[in-house]
Amino acid sequence: MLTILHTESSMGWGGQEIRILEESLGMIRRGHRVIIAAPEKSNISKRGKERGIEVFPAGFKKNPFSLLRIISLIDRGKIEIVNTHSSSDSWVATVAARLSRAKPKIIRTRHLSTPISRSYLSRLLYDVLPDAIITTGEEIKRRMVSDNRFDASRIFSIPTGVDLDRFNPAKVKPAQLKNPPVPPFTKGGQGGLRGGFSIGMIGVLRSWKGHKFFIEAVPEILSQIPYAVFYIVGDGPQYENIKNLIQELSLQNRVFMLGHREDIPEILASLDVVVHPSYANEGVPQSILQALAMKKPVVASDAGSIREVIMNGQTGFLIPTKNPYKIASKLIDLYKNPELCARFGEEGRKLIEKHYSIDQMLDKIERLYKTYHRQIE
Repeated sequence: MLTILHTESSMGWGGQEIRILEESLGMIRRGHRVIIAAPEKSNISKRGKERGIEVFPAGFKKNPFSLLRIISLIDRGKIEIVNTHSSSDSWVATVAARLSRAKPKIIRTRHLSTPISRSYLSRLLYDVLPDAIITTGEEIKRRMVSDNRFDASRIFSIPTGVDLDRFNPAKVKPAQLKNPPVPPFTKGGQGGLRGGFSIGMIGVLRSWKGHKFFIEAVPEILSQIPYAVFYIVGDGPQYENIKNLIQELSLQNRVFMLGHREDIPEILASLDVVVHPSYANEGVPQSILQALAMKKPVVASDAGSIREVIMNGQTGFLIPTKNPYKIASKLIDLYKNPELCARFGEEGRKLIEKHYSIDQMLDKIERLYKTYHRQIE
């Protein structure tokens, strides 16, 4: 059994925090002890407590008091693995681990493909102090090696895994989505679908997620699919901007903002197509993996590590970033070709089952932890 400390300074709730929580629960099921150190009022702290995970309140301020609290936690808890996730907690927890008597192994997880500064401090944080780095996609690893010249032998790509039982299209019943203005679609007619066509985007409402381009594609889609309906699932800093854009384009009766939802499998079961038009910062987005697990065709932009799971013409359509026209044209193509939708769905599910299950993710992380822990013994 290992004793693992995850540190996270983020107050928000998105793919990064969800992965930490699910990974922690998975390791606990495998018999390990897991502690999450996070700000007391953070989302991950609250949700971790609700799920029965041991949570330690930490502020991660760059001062001696914050540092000593983490050193004390590591020593008292006899921590063997420290896994850090964001910038502030990585600085504090990494230095604390190096100064502690327990001398745990330090793993830094890099969730985003945001460029990393080439400064000495960045090299210290990524290439000198940690024992290993986990990335959520091969593209993130590639950039760290090619752009920053970090040691490739200590960087491991381990994408987020999907719970194949929870995201099982054979078991999940569709959600009753807000005010659907059209009847359910039926197969038939000349060359496509007849009736409603439900298109959704799932993720935190951040500027680089590309909601703007999704909404700007809606008028063109409606010109070809008059009964299409659009759903935006998630909350975040861009909520008001997205709401205002929908109103400016007079799309209130077609584009519905559902806010944060926990019933993502049920929502996916209600959709015909999932769109993910991000233009920066992505690893392998969980919403795409979950959509593929639910046999949903995906139209996604070529950003970050997305191309590792959306193979153009095989598991979905991969399009250029910031391009409403391409979003519209590919969605119209899918509407007109239900057989292609079904084929993308089947291939997507096969891909997830083969490479991206949560058990496969946990196997890789557990193996990495144990490999580095043995170096202590």
